[in-house]
Amino acid sequence: MDKNSRMTLEQISENRELFLNNYGVKSEFEESGCDWDELMKIAQQFDKDRQSVYPDIIQKYISEIGMFESIHSYRYRIKETDSLIKKIIIKTKQKGRPITKENYLHEITDLLGIRVLYIFKEDYYPVHLQIWEKYASQMVKDIEIKLQPGDDEKIYEKILGYNYITDKEGPYRSIHYTMLAEGNDSKGPRLEIQTRTIFEEGWSEINHKLVYKNKDMSDYFALVQASKILSNLVGDCDTLGMLMKNIYDEYQKQLSQNSKIDSSQSSIIMSEVLKNFLMK
Repeated sequence: MDKNSRMTLEQISENRELFLNNYGVKSEFEESGCDWDELMKIAQQFDKDRQSVYPDIIQKYISEIGMFESIHSYRYRIKETDSLIKKIIIKTKQKGRPITKENYLHEITDLLGIRVLYIFKEDYYPVHLQIWEKYASQMVKDIEIKLQPGDDEKIYEKILGYNYITDKEGPYRSIHYTMLAEGNDSKGPRLEIQTRTIFEEGWSEINHKLVYKNKDMSDYFALVQASKILSNLVGDCDTLGMLMKNIYDEYQKQLSQNSKIDSSQSSIIMSEVLKNFLMK
């Protein structure tokens, strides 16, 4: 939802019907059996914590993850209160069980989120190792590797020693780690760390802004199809990026082994490197 059209907690609590209609969850609310008073208790507690407690928690992780090697950049967010209410309604309908003030902190696993971006596809592994070394004891779910149909799963074979699942039903590519946000406190909130390439992030931002919220509307057919094409191109861009890196690494390796060569000979070495890659 556009930031300018978001409803505050005060507005939501004063006008239930407006919220349900504006956020498109009126039928889900009626079918889920959610108790509105309970939703407001959750919202009030969460809204208080998201302003007073959660910023310090997220900053702690940012200070640690920001020091990781092989990352390009990172982003973070604390879930908006209106988004939490909407998600609880939808998830309650899907799961068929109540989400209450007592259990929402472990039923909703992305209250706190950090997205780690890297340049090359294979950078997922050194980033994975650093996440695992630092936070393995806090993990509460298997690693989730989000793929698209046709993606080569072999690139992730280095994670085979860990508990993980692959998912080709989602709209995007990403690796998800879900963990306890406050050390080993199982009663506290969960933190979701997502890692992906900068190309995957670019597609995700475009898709989320233009398509995601309206993907089931017939009027958006052209944008949905364009987004699928762009997603395929993103996969190709990551593949080409890795090819460029492999060529560069091999070229630098050859140069280091022949330190006395001149500029004309370096061109020959690059030609040989390219020939070897083309023959593979």
